[in-house]
Amino acid sequence: MKYFIDKNDNNQIYAYENEVTDEQIKEGLTPISEEEFNTLINPPKSEEELLNEAKELKINEINTKKENILNGGFSFKGKIYQSSNEDQLRINGAVTNALVNPNLIPYIDWIALDNSTTRFSVEEFKLFASSMAYFIQQTIFRAKDLKEKIRNATSLEELNLITWED
Repeated sequence: MKYFIDKNDNNQIYAYENEVTDEQIKEGLTPISEEEFNTLINPPKSEEELLNEAKELKINEINTKKENILNGGFSFKGKIYQSSNEDQLRINGAVTNALVNPNLIPYIDWIALDNSTTRFSVEEFKLFASSMAYFIQQTIFRAKDLKEKIRNATSLEELNLITWED
């Protein structure tokens, strides 16, 4: 390719195939290198653009970490229990059923992440469900706080110091 710039026409740039003869090239153009051409069509990003891109990546990283934690299970009385959105719905459904039919539900069996079964009294299960809700709330708010810090970061150095510590 042959690259040119028209300094008389608002620095308009041109690229011609190598087979093009000099007579076919627009008059008044100044030849430039391929590197100059690439710099003109893809100018380097500003510090602000680079920081905003890094912020977006960091926010995505925090969102992924949050989802992994929410789906990775929560601890209750020394056991880990499933905590995906579907598991949360099931736990809430069991609590609702126990509250609506308190005389019909003497206990609730629940399967832990290790596939063992735990038998809960209705009162214990309500505490279990409350513990899950607290775990979810704490995880979501932790992610929210970190994302707020990311949005407020004013440099890449400051941004890189923001991490999700376990």
